[in-house]
Amino acid sequence: MKLVVALSALTIVAAGCGGGGSDDNSSVSAASAINAAQGLYGGTDANDNTVGGVVLDSGAFYFVYADSSTDSLGLVQGTASAAHGTFQSSDARTFDISGKSASDTPILAGYNEKNSVQGAIYTSAAKQSSTKFNVLYDANYERPVALSAVAGKYSGSAGSTRGGETATFTIGDDGSIKGAGASGCTFTGTATPHGNTDVLDATITFGPSPCYYSGATLSGVVFVSNNQLLAALTLPNRSDAFVVAGSKWLMATAAVSAR
Repeated sequence: MKLVVALSALTIVAAGCGGGGSDDNSSVSAASAINAAQGLYGGTDANDNTVGGVVLDSGAFYFVYADSSTDSLGLVQGTASAAHGTFQSSDARTFDISGKSASDTPILAGYNEKNSVQGAIYTSAAKQSSTKFNVLYDANYERPVALSAVAGKYSGSAGSTRGGETATFTIGDDGSIKGAGASGCTFTGTATPHGNTDVLDATITFGPSPCYYSGATLSGVVFVSNNQLLAALTLPNRSDAFVVAGSKWLMATAAVSAR
């Protein structure tokens, strides 16, 4: 998954252990039973951000955008319908982590099944201006993920619109998740394969203070490839998001560091 490697390599100044995710689908547009645009994708947008993410079979999508040269980082999340070449979402929200804001940003795009999605993310519900994007399908989506293959400890950056810090994110062989930020905020949860795809569904619960969202239970998705991890989640009411990007601790690296 090239999109994961590209995004995880960025220096992310994002929010500390105070974000997280679960979709609130009470106001989403109807999606196809099996979304025709489902898949992993990677590409760019008109602001020269690297864009990577997933459209699930349910129509729920998570797209992270980032640019280390401008300290740009954010997540676009929602649920889309995809039919007859048209990909659209009326409930999409952009969580501008570097800008510390969240807003409704509808999407209207075209798609070619197992090929690409390209179109515009409107910068407001009024649709007065937009940002164009173009992402290409990643066939790794069709390769079922094994928990044993992605299990391990990852370190990197974590963020929400409330702030950011370095953090660790550990996945166990049984799918258990635990993590901690430099502030002392902790979180625990679970990860399970999303059907026969290279995506993990994830749920986490944040610990007590100093976590921004103490006790909140969040859900979203996790991708792991080439020892790089990217997690994207939203709060239940979708008022904020939690993004994690990290690299896996390898035994060789740990041995060198211990000397």
